[in-house]
Amino acid sequence: MHLSRLCLQNYRNYAREGFTPHREINYLYGENAQGKTNLLEAIFLLGTGKSPRNARDQEMTRWGENWFRVDAEVRRRDCAFRMEISYRAGTGKVVSINGQKKERLFDLLGRLNVVLFSTEELQLVKGGPSQRRRFLNLQLSQTNPRYYYDLQQYRRVLQQRNMLLKDIRSGRTYRRDELPVWDRQLVKIGAGLVWKRREIVAKIAPLARGFHRKISGGREILTVEYKPSFPGGGEGKVQEIEADFSRALLAAREDELQRRMTVIGPHRDDLLIFLNGKDGRVYGSQGQQKTAALSLKLAETEYMVEEVGEYPILLLDDIMSELDGERKQFVLKTVQERGQIFITGTEEKDMPPGAAGICYRVNQGLIIKV
Repeated sequence: MHLSRLCLQNYRNYAREGFTPHREINYLYGENAQGKTNLLEAIFLLGTGKSPRNARDQEMTRWGENWFRVDAEVRRRDCAFRMEISYRAGTGKVVSINGQKKERLFDLLGRLNVVLFSTEELQLVKGGPSQRRRFLNLQLSQTNPRYYYDLQQYRRVLQQRNMLLKDIRSGRTYRRDELPVWDRQLVKIGAGLVWKRREIVAKIAPLARGFHRKISGGREILTVEYKPSFPGGGEGKVQEIEADFSRALLAAREDELQRRMTVIGPHRDDLLIFLNGKDGRVYGSQGQQKTAALSLKLAETEYMVEEVGEYPILLLDDIMSELDGERKQFVLKTVQERGQIFITGTEEKDMPPGAAGICYRVNQGLIIKV
């Protein structure tokens, strides 16, 4: 899949700009704060409906304006279509496919697959569990939009259950008999999320292990394991996970009432990352942690190919400055000839040598072909 056209209007520092990307490498260079990352953010927005920076819609609007539009022509192996995301203050965000408005973000997911490599993504190993859950959620939402729908449902039930726990603890209500009702909903949806996460980790773990072995020259072994928040949650059938989840909720009842929050469930799961058998977050050096994170992102790319039959669009946001020469060369060699790639940097000379593609200079919201 690839973008054959991309247009931005009132998006971040872009007033109105459009260009025709190369099918392979698009290298965007320029000084900081000129719009390189904003361009990658816009592509990520088309693929996921959200900003990788967790920015609100108004924050993505050009200063002094109250609306923005990002639209693109997408070509996949078996079809071509136009997709658009627009926002207007007071109205909200609107998604359109081939000019037809879609009511839900659910209808956008899976049409344009993207994988982002950025400085923040390289914190995947050393960061908190929420970053690793986000890593899994993004992959699953793009390859299985139903997962995204279930995740949103789970979050709504979780919010309602937490409100009830707070009310019971504060004495505003004594409706403890309502908790089992919310328990059943939480368990039913949550067990499905745990099952799907366990499946994806089983697939990406050996892929990441292979990439890591190559980058480290065989000196390190990367092990990735899914860690549910309750015993037995990572094994068995969905029905067995439901039973484990239910028992864990019941056992945690008094603790939850004391803390006024749900302490068991997919929202508390983690991804364990080991380097030579040791916790990579605690014992890994900065270089080792980056290598592990890169391996996971490369594994994400290969997983998407296996799931959808095409390479996703790769977004490499200034990560070359974060990597040493050996890691940089490995990444460039690995991603070349694997679909469409957008790379940002500060120097024109950093364009991958001998690569098929186009170099662009980004200056004050203008994209200039070099």
